[in-house]
Amino acid sequence: MNKHCHSCSMPISGPFAGEARGDYCQHCVDETGKLRPREAVRQGIAMWLSSWSPGVTEEQCLDRAKHFMNAMPAWAE
Repeated sequence: MNKHCHSCSMPISGPFAGEARGDYCQHCVDETGKLRPREAVRQGIAMWLSSWSPGVTEEQCLDRAKHFMNAMPAWAE
């Protein structure tokens, strides 16, 4: 069973895994292993979304990232 980052859902185990830091990927934690601020993670997810979503505005990507993050264990509201 593959494990995914509790912040952004990036694979942290299995064949497509990035470097894991506990329950989080290397993109969602700082150099000490602490979870980055919510807005920093949101910006990163929005940039990723925009890279494969031509014609979608930055504001739309940020909104989608916000909704996506609300479903993740680290950010659930």
